[in-house]
Amino acid sequence: MIPAAIVLSHDEQRERLRRGCPEAVPRSHVIGDPCADQIRISAPFREEYRTALGIRPGQKLVLLTSTWGERSFLGRSPAPGAPSDPGIIRRALAELPVDEYRALAAIHPNAWHWHGGWQIRSWLEPYIRAGLLVPTPESDSWKAAICAADAFIGDHGSLTLYAAAHGLPGLLASFDDDCVAAGSPMARLGELLPRVSPSLPLRQQLAHAARRQPGDARIARAAAQVTSRPGEALSRLRELCYAHLGLAEPVDPVVPRPVALPVERTAPRRTPLAQPLFVATRFTDAEAGEEGPGRPQVTVRRYPAALQGERGTHLTDPHVVVEEGEPEERWAGVADIVVIRRSTPRGPTPAPERLFTRHPGCIVVAVPAPAGSAGDCTLHLRDGREFTARWGGSAWWTEPAVAASALHAWLTRDEEDDAAEVTIDVAIGPEPAGSDADAGESPAPLPLSLSLSLPLVPPLPGSRPGQPAQRLLRLETPQPPVDGQS
Repeated sequence: MIPAAIVLSHDEQRERLRRGCPEAVPRSHVIGDPCADQIRISAPFREEYRTALGIRPGQKLVLLTSTWGERSFLGRSPAPGAPSDPGIIRRALAELPVDEYRALAAIHPNAWHWHGGWQIRSWLEPYIRAGLLVPTPESDSWKAAICAADAFIGDHGSLTLYAAAHGLPGLLASFDDDCVAAGSPMARLGELLPRVSPSLPLRQQLAHAARRQPGDARIARAAAQVTSRPGEALSRLRELCYAHLGLAEPVDPVVPRPVALPVERTAPRRTPLAQPLFVATRFTDAEAGEEGPGRPQVTVRRYPAALQGERGTHLTDPHVVVEEGEPEERWAGVADIVVIRRSTPRGPTPAPERLFTRHPGCIVVAVPAPAGSAGDCTLHLRDGREFTARWGGSAWWTEPAVAASALHAWLTRDEEDDAAEVTIDVAIGPEPAGSDADAGESPAPLPLSLSLSLPLVPPLPGSRPGQPAQRLLRLETPQPPVDGQS
């Protein structure tokens, strides 16, 4: 078959065509790239796409992109018929804290149609349960994801080129040099983008890419070759098609439109039970400032327990948090914190004593306050003490489980403190400056950082001798600065 027209996206492709098949050059037409045009026109709607995908304020979205074939991101099989190295997907879900990161897997339609949707979802089910987003192949959600993402991990597929052209920092989990045209922009990206290291923490590798790649002129030059006719692909393609059909072109202009908002959240069937979590906390003593003594801080990072395997450097002495009703004994039997579900008309809240018996390793049982009280809760200790936790402000992560983990960090710190009142800043994610997790640099704090205060309350009148005093934990949200003030 001899084509009537050969459509190209960039002038460099015509030059490669000239070197490989000069007879075909007269039939070639450089029109640009309609996908690149649509991604570019969609960029201003980044926040709308993030909201539609369920990305919370302060979270980073990591785009996992896979083409098709045996050497793709999902092609190298650890077992016959299994998807490609799910180790990278597992690492992304296991090593990146659930409150700081979300992951979305954009898989080439050929892989979906070859294996079938049921098979793809079955392979990815453990990761979907842990929060992985998996758009269906018939949607344009992958374009929305590029606009919404903060970084990518890809292979030699076209989405790697689109993501790099959009300015996203990235890593390569797989790359097949044999199927990439020599001298092409993709080949150049294969030379420039770092491979995922099996020994370094994934979060550290992504942070390094985010610091180094945005200013790399070599990557920018390679990615810019996605199109040499930006914004013109649709109009040029329509003009070419109508010319070959011998028809008059419509009068109305044709321009790229923003990508539609993703309508499917690609979530698994909803379950009433939260997934078990490994929680790492870091307690930092208070430091004096210009306005007097500062406050100690507890940093909370949470990870899916079921995906951890051999513990990596991202976890140091974690505790286990489960919800009441956790069926897997491997988590229920070792849980340090058990969170009771909110009371419903179907039955009363179970007594903490019963849960301490059911969970022999449990230290803290968190009992949520009545609905409408945000993340307020009562925290029961195995030794009989009770703590009341109240959030002074609300954020999407102000929940009893976080308050319980903050209390756990306070109780297990090295020193004792008999002060009447203590204030603790609670952060979801940010490490203090100099942390190894960020290669010596501290990431920007998440918005709505919460502070936790622990004033000691004297024993109530009529208390029995030796009865533990009740402490009050008050979690407060700092007010944002007034315009013009720091």
